[in-house]
Amino acid sequence: MRASRFLLAAALATGLDLGGACAQELATKVWDIKLGTPVAALPLDQFVDPACGTNGGPPSRVLASFTDFALCPRDKATGLHEVWFRYDDELEYIARARRSEIMIRLYQANVLGGQPIITSLLIDDSGLVEGYRIVNDPRASGATRIEAYGLVELFKGMAAPGLDCTDLPPAEGERPIEDLFVKQSCELKADGQVTRIEARHYYKPGQYLVNPNDNRITQNEFESSARLEVFRPPAAAK
Repeated sequence: MRASRFLLAAALATGLDLGGACAQELATKVWDIKLGTPVAALPLDQFVDPACGTNGGPPSRVLASFTDFALCPRDKATGLHEVWFRYDDELEYIARARRSEIMIRLYQANVLGGQPIITSLLIDDSGLVEGYRIVNDPRASGATRIEAYGLVELFKGMAAPGLDCTDLPPAEGERPIEDLFVKQSCELKADGQVTRIEARHYYKPGQYLVNPNDNRITQNEFESSARLEVFRPPAAAK
């Protein structure tokens, strides 16, 4: 695999077009990992820089390897150890160095549906991968993040049939963005596996397009997000 990556990198650097099929073969994604896979079997040339996760947020304690998962506290929502990681983006940087928009889009690593994402694995006490999370990265620019809620449609397409979705009412002070209010939670429990999906798109209390105090246009003051988690609770995984 490393030899293949070297050859592909060399091909990119010299301008050879190997086509999308080769890229897709190399690009293992978090949803490709079968539940119950030992951490030792993870594609460590593609999943890099492991750290303790923060419920779909930024990394906290840096780990030497995925085998150090037990250093991360159990996630309250799942009972599993959350390990943040990122996809290796070497090929993307080579494409950016060549200033090839086509190749940049082809090899973008930590992006899904045009949105920068945060990825993490959920690992049980015995070192088996029993789930994963994908959350849009809130650090994206406002022009990008405003559309983050749209990832929910991709997430729904990845879920098994039978997903039950509920549109929640606005809490006090929450308001639509341009007449669109999205506050949806979905869940499916089947065969010992839990799938949860959330989407949000609205102004929180105190957030405005135009600041009412000085009439200035605000920057990035809104909620727009999407979240997917798939896991087997520890009792169901055994």
